[in-house]
Amino acid sequence: MRLAFAALAAAATLPLAALAGPPDQAGWDAARKTISVGPELVAGYVELGAAPDEAEGVPVVLIHGYTDNSRSWSLMAPTLAETLPGRRIVAIDLRGHGISSAPDCCYGPADLAHHVTKAMDGLEIGQADLVGHSLGSITGAYLAATEPERVNRLVLISSTTRMPAEPTQWLWDNVPGLPGKIDPDSQFMRDWFSNPNPVPAEFLDRERAEGAKVPHHVWLGVLQSLSATDWTLLAPRIEAPVAVLWGDQDPLFGQETQDWLQDALPDATRLTYEGAGHNMFWEQPDKLAADIAAFLQQ
Repeated sequence: MRLAFAALAAAATLPLAALAGPPDQAGWDAARKTISVGPELVAGYVELGAAPDEAEGVPVVLIHGYTDNSRSWSLMAPTLAETLPGRRIVAIDLRGHGISSAPDCCYGPADLAHHVTKAMDGLEIGQADLVGHSLGSITGAYLAATEPERVNRLVLISSTTRMPAEPTQWLWDNVPGLPGKIDPDSQFMRDWFSNPNPVPAEFLDRERAEGAKVPHHVWLGVLQSLSATDWTLLAPRIEAPVAVLWGDQDPLFGQETQDWLQDALPDATRLTYEGAGHNMFWEQPDKLAADIAAFLQQ
């Protein structure tokens, strides 16, 4: 009896992340925390792997896409934590997304990369493996090129060096006229969060609702910045090994974007997921987690 009680008491003193692992969809909000990234500015984040004081190896920082947030990684998180035992895994809310601060300005890759590095500083992460999706991948590439000492390995999911014409025009046709309060069930939001393969409804409904809460100036600020972004000339400055993951049914970043990445990063490891879309880590979370873990453990 005394031994059992002692074991329970010891367990009660362990950090929540060590006991519970990644939160489920219902528990995601309770798991969110903030860290200061500047005067009156905070970054939201969720700890998904080993507790910081028990972790071993290089931490993993996950960076979500345009109008997503840390929840974007929730489907993949359990398998990623399992396949990277002992690693600290942190999903960060980009500037203007999730529970991070949303100042009037600015939302280009340099600003978002600075946000991530300041969050890493606050979390006492000197160097990390970065895993970025879409906007998060562009942010990660920019960070790896401008502060190479902060990045050990880099995974780019659904990435590009610059925005392709057709999806950019579609965004310009829709984003400037979005209402101040977006209906998460509107046709635009359903199109924006559409996927060619099934995605759990509980997750997708929450993700779409949170995307609808992103302030209009953030939607527009990111679009303006991405429309003028091409990080091709920065690519040779990336020192970390890079993996490029892409779904061949991606409606936003098609084959031409992968050709651009091939030219910019000729030595990168490349994985293509047949039949998968822009959010293939929602469609095939266990597969993506296993592939990412394998690359990070090389």
